[in-house]
Amino acid sequence: MKLNPRILFTILAIAAGLTLSSTRVGAQAQPLSTLPPPIVKHEKPLKFDGQVIAANSATITVRSKENAMLTQTFTYTPDVRDQMIKILNKGGYQFGDKVVIHYTPGTATAVKLQGKPSKPRTFSSPNTSQK
Repeated sequence: MKLNPRILFTILAIAAGLTLSSTRVGAQAQPLSTLPPPIVKHEKPLKFDGQVIAANSATITVRSKENAMLTQTFTYTPDVRDQMIKILNKGGYQFGDKVVIHYTPGTATAVKLQGKPSKPRTFSSPNTSQK
C-alpha cells in the first residue's frame, strides 16, 4: 500500500506543528524584594474532645464525643511525644479514656494533651491447679 503524497505531507505538517508548539517558554526573571518577609500570625490551637481508641508513642486515635462516626489520628510535637512516652511507661491511655487534644489548625499535630489515663487493665490466666 502506497501513501498518497498529500496525506504524507499533511501528517508531516501536523507532526511539525505539534513539535514546535510544545516548546516551553523560558522563566521570567522576577525582581528581588527588599521588603521584610510577612509576619505570620500563629492561630489558636483547636480542640478535639473524645475517647481514645488506640495510643502509642507515635500517634493517638480518638473518636469524637459528639459524633461517634468521626475518628481522627494525631501525631505529636516533640514536647508532647516526650509527655506521651512518660504516660506510656506508666501504662498509657486505655480504650475509652476521655481526652482533649489541642491541635494546630490545618494539621493533625497535637500540641497539647489533656486527660487522665486510667489504670492499665491486667488479665489473669485461669487457675490451672486441679484438686
